[in-house]
Amino acid sequence: MNDIFKDMQAKIGCQYISDLPFKRSAVWFELKHLNLADYPMKQLEDFSRYVFGVPYTVIAEALQRKDVITYAGITSIDRNKTSRP
Repeated sequence: MNDIFKDMQAKIGCQYISDLPFKRSAVWFELKHLNLADYPMKQLEDFSRYVFGVPYTVIAEALQRKDVITYAGITSIDRNKTSRP
């Protein structure tokens, strides 16, 4: 079984898994290139809460949205592309 914590540690080049929350920008970049179906849902939930401090559902939604942009390591929503009532 794959371990997203160890896989991400190797991809980012962290000495310790505990370094991952301090490398959120790099983790986010790598997360977009992983096949998340290779990991158990429980592990994805634990990883999302540990690194980003949010449930996996928030991360999964953000990964699929086209209006979420990353600039200088800061994830934000492009307000110009969202529909307003």
